[in-house]
Amino acid sequence: MQFSVVVPAHNEERWIGHGLATIAAARARYAGPVETIVVANRCTDATAEIAQRMGARVVENDARNIAAVRNAGAAAATGTALVTIDADCLMAPNALVEIARLLQSGRFVGG
Repeated sequence: MQFSVVVPAHNEERWIGHGLATIAAARARYAGPVETIVVANRCTDATAEIAQRMGARVVENDARNIAAVRNAGAAAATGTALVTIDADCLMAPNALVEIARLLQSGRFVGG
């Protein structure tokens, strides 16, 4: 299973580095491929630059609706499973392992 992690972000330079570091830690525990996509939404700070420096693919989006911003990230995603997390949130170290386990059980399709 390949994950695409979508992170919508509007002027999140204070938080984006820490959040992306937790995604990287979860990615390190997962055996499959993981891409991280940051959707820079009307950013006027260094959010996009920080995200690029940390290895995320950055997609620009000017929508004024969080669902549209998330959908822009989903449209850019190449994974077979989509995970979204806000830029000011932290991902648990085993999150991707657990999501894969639950999806592969056949009992879950999302959450």
